[in-house]
Amino acid sequence: MMRHYSLRYLLFLYASDTLIVIGALLLSSALRINIAFGIPGVPEAFIPPTLLYPVAVMIWLFTYSRAGVYGPRRSPDLLHELRNLLIGHGMAALIFFGWLYVGYRDFSRVQAIYFIGISLAALAAYRMVARLFVHRYGRLISDARRVLVVGTDANGLNLGQTVARYDWAGLHLVGYAEVDPLMTDEAALDPEMVLGTLEDLPRLVDDHQVNEVLIPLKWFDDATSSRITQIMRQLEAHAVNIRLAPDYSDLAYFQTSAEDFNGIPLIGIRERVFSPGQRLVKRSFDLAFSGLMLLVSSPVMLAIAVAIKLDSPGPVFYRQKRVGEYGRLFEMIKFRSMYVDAPDPGVEYAKSRHDPRVTRVGRFLRRSSLDELPQFLNVLRGDMSVVGPRPEVPGLVSRYEWWQRKRFEVPQGMTGWWQVNGRSDKPMHLHTEDDLFYIRNYSLWLDVQIVLRTPFALLSGKGAF
Repeated sequence: MMRHYSLRYLLFLYASDTLIVIGALLLSSALRINIAFGIPGVPEAFIPPTLLYPVAVMIWLFTYSRAGVYGPRRSPDLLHELRNLLIGHGMAALIFFGWLYVGYRDFSRVQAIYFIGISLAALAAYRMVARLFVHRYGRLISDARRVLVVGTDANGLNLGQTVARYDWAGLHLVGYAEVDPLMTDEAALDPEMVLGTLEDLPRLVDDHQVNEVLIPLKWFDDATSSRITQIMRQLEAHAVNIRLAPDYSDLAYFQTSAEDFNGIPLIGIRERVFSPGQRLVKRSFDLAFSGLMLLVSSPVMLAIAVAIKLDSPGPVFYRQKRVGEYGRLFEMIKFRSMYVDAPDPGVEYAKSRHDPRVTRVGRFLRRSSLDELPQFLNVLRGDMSVVGPRPEVPGLVSRYEWWQRKRFEVPQGMTGWWQVNGRSDKPMHLHTEDDLFYIRNYSLWLDVQIVLRTPFALLSGKGAF
């Protein structure tokens, strides 16, 4: 549906980005000639050969396309678009420097840096100006698409509200056709937007010059199939697009994907959350960070081991079965914080501030979370990650609702989103919601933010006992 908007606007973007890249190359050459940083005898900048201009343009257009800058799913959120632009620009810069290394080693590296910086600033500023222009005059540069949503339940309203947010791009929500009055969300629906019923579709399409008919679906059953067939027959003589908008929110784990398998449309509702590249980056970060932390904290861990031995008889470490990624069991390692003859701290015991089973040293270790330092060994072994949902005991997992099990789609971690936003003071079901938020919004930068915030959460002592 967004292709009609994208066709003209994206051609405009392609042409504009091409001119900006060429202009940035020319400007970088002029700057390199005129700015010598006070160093005598600096030769004039290498004048870019003609071939470098189309090569640079192709690199930038290709990487921006791969980063989703030109995709028809471009977000109406400016920050999201700028983030994609920054990712694409970083990819383009790496490829550009690689090209210079292979073909133009005598090209001024300072001039190349000028070019990268100028093009980034110009493209980002241009995007912001272009977005303001399109928001104001979007209908003038795209064919208006008049959209009718079939259904007035929560799913239909959500679909209609999404269409309304793209009004600046030429999409116009004309209203809704009611299917079942009992399913209508009257509290959230403007009655004036209900134009008729399912039987009125042919008239509504003609009267309101509708271009797109959207049908939100919760799931496919006999009634739904019959209704779609009815709509198709009603509108077979009308020049109108008909699109299905399946809602898999109750089924999909995090996001859905669509692909064409030799002519068969496949909808993915449960797939790996991390791409191979994301998993490689996350694992590399885990190995580097956990190895460094074990090296730095080894004197502290040795002192803790001695203190545990002097405080109470028993082993230094405590091992407990926990549920890891995809529900696999593993032994999580912690410094022992309880007396050896204390009952197993499983499901039957909730954490409390005055637990008599906890030793004096153990109480300090728990309060400071130093008892969890040995888990860096679990990270090195691949049982856990530095950042992720907290691994849970099997007894509690057996009581989970099905939606709570979504948290096991990623490696379980030593620290996570809920740990830096309240820790043990928050009830378990809110932990799960925070974990799902982390999974949906995962990025290496989010992992770094959580790691940086963790020491402050530990120092506050909030929720730790």
